[in-house]
Amino acid sequence: MNVLIVDDQPEVVESMVTGVNWKKIPVEQVFTAYSVKEAQSVFERERIDVLLCDIEMPPTNGFALLRWAQERFSGVVCIFLSAHAEFEYAQEAVKLGSFDYILQPAPYAEIEAAVERAAGKVREAENQRRYNAYAKYRGEDESAEKEPDKTEQTPIQRAMTYIRRNIDKDLSRAEIADAIYLNPEYLSRLFKKETGASLNDYIVTEKMRAAQSLLSDTNIPVSLIATKVGYSNFSYFSQVFKKYTGMSPVEYRAAKRRSKL
Repeated sequence: MNVLIVDDQPEVVESMVTGVNWKKIPVEQVFTAYSVKEAQSVFERERIDVLLCDIEMPPTNGFALLRWAQERFSGVVCIFLSAHAEFEYAQEAVKLGSFDYILQPAPYAEIEAAVERAAGKVREAENQRRYNAYAKYRGEDESAEKEPDKTEQTPIQRAMTYIRRNIDKDLSRAEIADAIYLNPEYLSRLFKKETGASLNDYIVTEKMRAAQSLLSDTNIPVSLIATKVGYSNFSYFSQVFKKYTGMSPVEYRAAKRRSKL
């Protein structure tokens, strides 16, 4: 995997080159550029998987570089590094599909962790491409079309899919973020912006919907249903369910059965 670091301040670039443990990730080669024009030259000569990029680089900026790269090279994963906390910057980064947005100055460990997550996404995309090529060779491309390519899903769609597939777990923000290779705080901000709901609220809503379905359509004991939607404490599950529906699980099941008579 190759990384390109772009910043118009040479000392910032050099500090990242020497400060991050690239071998641990692992990264094969780290390329550097001190302007958008230099970065474009690197892209045209080398295969770049992960772009670590400053935003303000007059006379242009990192957003313009990412747009340019996206038009010409597929699968580039971008992490923006900026000293600016303005919401408009983060909003534009999200719009462009940025993988992460790190406020500078940031510890090398934070940058390293972000690149490790990005590396996971690069590997996932490569594995998917290989699978699609194999499926096409085997004549299975029709069945492959039935399920959307993971690489075509947005980060929030991937998070929602992970939640639904792991509804029986006591899900945490950190676990979900790790599964889709995002920074936990970035995931929370992105989720709220795109859905209008907090990540925790969405998890609870999905768990309660699953519980309602099991109570209504099966004869599984209520206490077991709690564990099937990720609650080890039945009393707490009942409290959350009542807050969500206005009824206890037992009352909800009874009401549904009466309505079917």
